[in-house]
Amino acid sequence: SNTRCARHLTLAHAPRRAMGYAGYAPGHTVVEKTPIERALHRVSSEDAHDLLEKLTRNVARAPGDPKFRRLKASNATIAAKVFGNQEVLDCLLVLGWVREDVDGEDGLSLPSEVPGNMAHVRAIDAARIALRRRQEEDLRARIRARALDSDPERAALRAAYEADKAERKAAEPVTQGSVATQRGPGTMKTAKDVGASGSSGC
Repeated sequence: SNTRCARHLTLAHAPRRAMGYAGYAPGHTVVEKTPIERALHRVSSEDAHDLLEKLTRNVARAPGDPKFRRLKASNATIAAKVFGNQEVLDCLLVLGWVREDVDGEDGLSLPSEVPGNMAHVRAIDAARIALRRRQEEDLRARIRARALDSDPERAALRAAYEADKAERKAAEPVTQGSVATQRGPGTMKTAKDVGASGSSGC
C-alpha cells in the first residue's frame, strides 16, 4: 500500500542527524547511522553481505520483474541463508521486504511500491568492507598477542620480574612480634647435672 511504502521510505531513508555528544569539545558532532546502516553493521559474515547484495542488486536492475521480489521459505537455500539467519532477515525487513504468504507458502515479498535502489547496494558493499577491516584488525591483534606470549625476551623479562618480586618480599623486615612456643614435657637440667659446673669435685 502507499501508506506502507511511505512508512518504509521514512524509516529506511531517514536523513542522518548531527548530534551533540557529551564529553566532546563544543561543536563536535556525531553522525547518526541510518536504520539500514545499523542493520548492516550487525551482519557478521561476508557470505551474508554477498546474499543481501545479490538480492538487492537484482531488484535494482529489474525492478519490474516479480521473480526478484519474492522469496519462499520452501526453497532450501533461502530457508537456510535468509530465514535461518536473523541478521539477514532483519536487513531485508528494514529494506522494505514484508514477511507474508507467497503463493500459499511462508515467504518474503518486496512490494512493488518499493523501488530498486543502487544506493542500498553501495551501502551493503560498504558494510562488507567495514566488516572485513574489523576482522583483519582482530586477526592482527591475535597474532600480536601470540607473538608476545611466545617471545623469549618477553618470557625472560617476566621471569626476572617474578624473581625480583620474590626476592624483595623475602628481604622485607619481619613485622610480626615473636610468640612464645610451648614445648613438650621434659626435665630441666643444670650445668652441674651434666658435669659442667666447673667445681673441683668432678
